[in-house]
Amino acid sequence: MTDAVIRGATVADAEALAAVYRSAYSENQRLGFPTKAASATSETVEEWVEDSRLFVAQLHDEIVGGVRLEVTNDDRVKLSRLAVHEEWKGEGIGSELLDHAETEVREWGHSTVWLTTPEEHPYLPDLYRNRGYEKTAPYPLEYREYDEIVMEKRVRY
Repeated sequence: MTDAVIRGATVADAEALAAVYRSAYSENQRLGFPTKAASATSETVEEWVEDSRLFVAQLHDEIVGGVRLEVTNDDRVKLSRLAVHEEWKGEGIGSELLDHAETEVREWGHSTVWLTTPEEHPYLPDLYRNRGYEKTAPYPLEYREYDEIVMEKRVRY
């Protein structure tokens, strides 16, 4: 684990967080899983900050990761835009962001976190499975060359 501080994102974080998303999601593009986050702009991230709950991982004075939560109904919260800057991957920051997100969802009184991920991705489905997420449904994408799956985890019983 690192000494990363995880806190709510602000509009002032948008430029630095957009750079994190571009860095983190460039790997997915190279692997054949393009996504809008790979070309995130500060304006896009500002919208995410205003429309959902966005959290950043900050190490010293540098924003090195982020994750977005969106309440989708009384019991469920969607986790998306999990990202760690390429220079900081493998340091446990992604796990810290997931831990924080799951704790937030539980404290908000919701019981289930859900997400989508490419089923054919070389490591993301396994990463989520190892954290207790289970595949619950297919998630076809008409606008991409690949489909995703829905994975869920109960965080409150």
